[in-house]
Amino acid sequence: MPFVAAGPGAAGALPDGGGGTAKLKVQPDRVLDLKRELEDVRDEVRTFLRNEAEGLWVRPQGADPVSLDAAKTINENAQTAVEVAWAYVERLTNVIDALDHAAKTYGLVEDTNTTNLQQRS
Repeated sequence: MPFVAAGPGAAGALPDGGGGTAKLKVQPDRVLDLKRELEDVRDEVRTFLRNEAEGLWVRPQGADPVSLDAAKTINENAQTAVEVAWAYVERLTNVIDALDHAAKTYGLVEDTNTTNLQQRS
């Protein structure tokens, strides 16, 4: 398997619900593949948040207390979801940056650029 979560609770979920650190072991020849995949996910979530997040909020269906309370609760949940999604984008960006650093350390960026130039010739 090219990507393996390592450490406690290694199924990819963080053991404490998000505040801790999980490690991901990646085979060196797959670093750039994983980086591209995570960039795609990050970009998709970020685009959704930029274009669609406002659509998550609702207006009360009526002036009665039940409608007002329901809209308030839905909007609070929407706000929390948007905040969590932005935090996810930030964490993905940090992982992508780390993978970029690893790729440079392994010399994979230069190898990929050389291969791409050779294929174009």
